[in-house]
Amino acid sequence: MNQRIQCLLVIVVAVAGIGAKDSATRNGAANETNGGEERVVTIQMDPYMDLCRGVYVPPPSLTSSLYCWYDVRNAHSVISPSKVEALSNDPFVALFHEFVHDGEIAQLQALGSMHIMQSGPSNDSWLPVFYENHQTYTLHDRDHPVVERLTKRIERRTGLSCDTAEDLKVIYNEVGAFKTAALDAIHTKEDAQRFAYAGDRLATMLFFLSDVTNGGYTIFPKLRVAIRPQKGTAAFWYNLKDTGEGNVQMKYSICPLQDDQKWTAKKLIHTRGNELRQLCRPESAPKSEK
Repeated sequence: MNQRIQCLLVIVVAVAGIGAKDSATRNGAANETNGGEERVVTIQMDPYMDLCRGVYVPPPSLTSSLYCWYDVRNAHSVISPSKVEALSNDPFVALFHEFVHDGEIAQLQALGSMHIMQSGPSNDSWLPVFYENHQTYTLHDRDHPVVERLTKRIERRTGLSCDTAEDLKVIYNEVGAFKTAALDAIHTKEDAQRFAYAGDRLATMLFFLSDVTNGGYTIFPKLRVAIRPQKGTAAFWYNLKDTGEGNVQMKYSICPLQDDQKWTAKKLIHTRGNELRQLCRPESAPKSEK
């Protein structure tokens, strides 16, 4: 099984690291011979493997400005402050500890248990078959009080409005599941038309609803950030620059799941209704032409 998981990991690296050759060239890691002779190129890829294995150690230049704090931005937080850990300052990525309680997690899983179908072997014998429609299900605030309670909690903890946010998406994965590089910001005409009333996807809140022994990390290769699935925590990040453009630095991948099962949930927050809550910084203002 370990060899099979390694094969899946190589697939993720190959797809997500499609720009690694250019990056290596910029870093001086690619050497080519001149003339018409055969060229030998050595490519130094971004640390996808180390990030997925959870062994990447960021340099002090990246970690020296990171810190943890208790967030008491409102009256409710004074009673129950948020435990926040900064994983990246610019772009901002944070981890909220003890965000979802065990009882709420059990309820979310129970609400979707009828939609989940176990995956079975494919013709390749080792490659799992995934029934996408049965792995993912959405929950509206009106479906259950726990869903509405989580939405209110997101608003209190982030300071953003969820009036135009998408429904909560709960995701169930089995061994071998992975996700190649993706950016949650809208980048297709179909999605732009679908969410014309709500605007772009400003931010993402990703809940971890189960512990995972091996694999399943959520990684941001360009930021050198790896988030280990830990039950009850929630990762938060912005998908857009201050100017409203999609931030390619926020492309993320989900590493192959090597053991157990994995439950997550995702809430996508849109720009409409948050125009005055997420202001542009002065340095991001358009520069006047001279």
